[in-house]
Amino acid sequence: FLYAPDEKRRVRVGGEGYILDKPAFLRSLAERAGASGAELVFGARVDSVSRQDGAVLIEGRRDSQPYSLKTRAVIGCDGTGSILARQFFPRRNYPVIAAFQYDMTDCQLEDESKLEIFIGHKKAPAGYIWIFPKGKGTANVGIGLKGSGAKSLLDKFIQDHPNVFSHSKIERSQAAPVPVGGEVEDYVTDNMMLCGDAAGQVIPLTGAGIHTSIVAGKIAGEVAGAAAKEGEVGSKRLSAYRERFEALWGEKISNSLKALESFERFSDDELNIITDFLDGQDLVDMAHGFRPSKAVGLMVRHPILAMKVAHQLIS
Repeated sequence: FLYAPDEKRRVRVGGEGYILDKPAFLRSLAERAGASGAELVFGARVDSVSRQDGAVLIEGRRDSQPYSLKTRAVIGCDGTGSILARQFFPRRNYPVIAAFQYDMTDCQLEDESKLEIFIGHKKAPAGYIWIFPKGKGTANVGIGLKGSGAKSLLDKFIQDHPNVFSHSKIERSQAAPVPVGGEVEDYVTDNMMLCGDAAGQVIPLTGAGIHTSIVAGKIAGEVAGAAAKEGEVGSKRLSAYRERFEALWGEKISNSLKALESFERFSDDELNIITDFLDGQDLVDMAHGFRPSKAVGLMVRHPILAMKVAHQLIS
C-alpha cells in the first residue's frame, strides 16, 4: 500500500516481491562464489588502489598486517564511499539521501503480506517512510529523506501511529546514505569498473538498488572474467559492461530520476489530489517514469494542477 500524505487514501499495489534478509543473502553469495572457485578474503581493509605495470595494485591491511594483491581488473562494489571512485572516477553529480531504519518487534500490522509506504514532505521531505513486515510482528521501519532529521521524523511517525507501534520494541537501528542522482557519468575505465551504489545504479524515486546491483554485478563479473582471459582489460573492452547494463536499466533509471525531480515540486495537498488518480500499476510505472495519460484525468476536476503535472511530464 502507498498512503497519501493525509493518509485518507491508500493505493493497493499488485504483484509479488520479497523481503530480503541481506546479511543471509550476502553470506549465500559468498558461499556460492567460493564453491565456484573464487578466493574469498575476510578481515581485510583496502586503503589504496593504484595502477602498476598494466595491472591494478590493491593495498591495505588484513588482520592488522600489511596486505596487497595485484589483479588485471577490479570491480568497485564499495558503496557511496567507494575508494575506487574517489581515486579514479570523478562523480561530479552524486547526490545522496539519508536512510535510517529500525528493526522492530511486536508490531500490530494489519497484513504482514503487504508493504506500506507513506509519502509527504512533512513526514519525509523528498522521500518516504516504509514498513516492511518480516513475519510474527517483526518489521523493518525506516525513512529516506533529503536533509537532516531522519531519526526524529521516524520517531514522530512511530509515535503518531500507536495502533501499530504502542507495544513495539526497537531491536536495532542502522543508517546509510543512498545515491539518488542516477548513474554517474563514467563508471568504466582501463582495468576498472564501478558497480551498484558506487556507480549510482539505484532507482532514484524509490531508492531501491538491490535488484539493479544484482544485474550490474552479474554483467560486470562476466565481462571482467572474459576480458581477463583474453588479456584485454582496456576501457574499450570493459565498456561492454556498461552497454549491457544500459540496455536493461539505463532508461528506467533516467526516467525515475525525472519522476523524482517532478514529485519534489508538488506540495502535500497536491500529492493528496494526485494520489486519488493513481492505481497500483501507476506506482510501478512511476518508479520508471510517469505515464502522461494520467494528467488527463486531472483536467476535469483540477485544471490548474493538471497543467502543472503536464508541465512536469513534458519537461
